[in-house]
Amino acid sequence: MTDQQHTSDIRQFWNENPVGSNFVAYEADKSFYTKYDEFRYRTEGHILGELDAIDLAGKKTLEIGLGQGADSMQLIDRGAIYYGIDLTDESVRRVKERFRLFDKKYAEVRVANATQIPYADETFDIIYSHGVIHHSPEIEKIVSEIHRVLKPGGQAVIMLYHKNSFNYYVSIGFLRRTGLMLMQVLPFLAKPVSKLTGESVDRINRHKYHLKQEGWKYFRMKNFLHRSTDGPDNVYSSVWTDKTSRKLFGAFSTVTTYVHFLNERHLLGIQHLLPQSAKKAMARRYGWHLWIKAVK
Repeated sequence: MTDQQHTSDIRQFWNENPVGSNFVAYEADKSFYTKYDEFRYRTEGHILGELDAIDLAGKKTLEIGLGQGADSMQLIDRGAIYYGIDLTDESVRRVKERFRLFDKKYAEVRVANATQIPYADETFDIIYSHGVIHHSPEIEKIVSEIHRVLKPGGQAVIMLYHKNSFNYYVSIGFLRRTGLMLMQVLPFLAKPVSKLTGESVDRINRHKYHLKQEGWKYFRMKNFLHRSTDGPDNVYSSVWTDKTSRKLFGAFSTVTTYVHFLNERHLLGIQHLLPQSAKKAMARRYGWHLWIKAVK
């Protein structure tokens, strides 16, 4: 597959499935965005703390990958001079709609591929991207572009999926593959598995469809990873460690990493037996979100 075809497929998937669409159904009104934000920060509340730690006031800030615009609005509320780019028309449309509904002021929001950021060298003080650039097979080009458009002393704040995590090794690597194998023999398990994990029966059936089409090679981790991060039709995902992410951002003068987010849906009920302190400790070590703060 060529890079151009890969990009086209990725664009189509995210245009049809803006992040979070499977959890909060889209409606073209203010209440949808309010509901979405409540869901996002209830499940991933660490994001707000990380945003609070960035000095955004009066800073020229670029967000790469917009989703439903929840973090976009948080950046503006913290004083950022906001610019946003996204690969898809739909996310750009929704973010502009959100800003209009909430009367938020911004500099520019536009469709663009982050492998060719459409701004001059040394334009931005801050570049923020949460859970986006790991969906591109050309991530090295994107990081090079981030470095190019940052001012000297500017900061990139990026979240990538964490390889050394409970989600990667236990949930994706073992539980999901084992569950799908069992459902090939015992198809009635789909409904109880859906109830236990929160994964819809439709999404489980899409996994079964792909398994039928691709055979047992579907379970190879290099294939199954893509299908197990953002839905069974997701085109591409990559995972990163502290070591590999530091190498990825090697052109930057300093790189700091943090780990967050233990998705409790993947604990299969055990979360109700664990004290909060234990879950926080697991999230700090084996969480799914690897935050990278890199200074140019």
